Amino acid sequence: MFFKTLFAFAALATGSTYAQGCSNEGRFGVLTISPEPIVLGQEVTIKADFNCSSDFGITPVYTDYTLVVPAANNTGFQLPVYFARRNAPSGTTDTFTVAFDPNYFGFTVYPDAQYEVVLTTAFVIQTDSFGETLVTGSVEKPVSFIQPQSH
Repeated sequence: MFFKTLFAFAALATGSTYAQGCSNEGRFGVLTISPEPIVLGQEVTIKADFNCSSDFGITPVYTDYTLVVPAANNTGFQLPVYFARRNAPSGTTDTFTVAFDPNYFGFTVYPDAQYEVVLTTAFVIQTDSFGETLVTGSVEKPVSFIQPQSH
């Protein structure tokens, strides 16, 4: 009995230690973007890692990826660019490539704007009143862009 109790406690402690190693923001996914800075018109690899999400009991249903100019730096005319909606990954990682149009007016009119890629993760929670409810959580990652070299 003592060994079963000790084993259960050790398993619990190991699981909580791993979850504690994850940042609070990591519960909605951890973004990696490569290359950085992003060269407009060239492929960029977007990777969202959901290892910490599963440690927090969050299983993505789908994910949305948006490029935004943060409110503090936005003139009011820089609209979000919604560039991907993805179904839940079969594992704990979602990886894909995208290219941003160098002629998009936001990049030409506001060449020095600061940007963030926003990952919005939709997942199901259980509520007492309504049963399963779809909710979202987001993480942001600052990115910078450069125009391609003209030949």
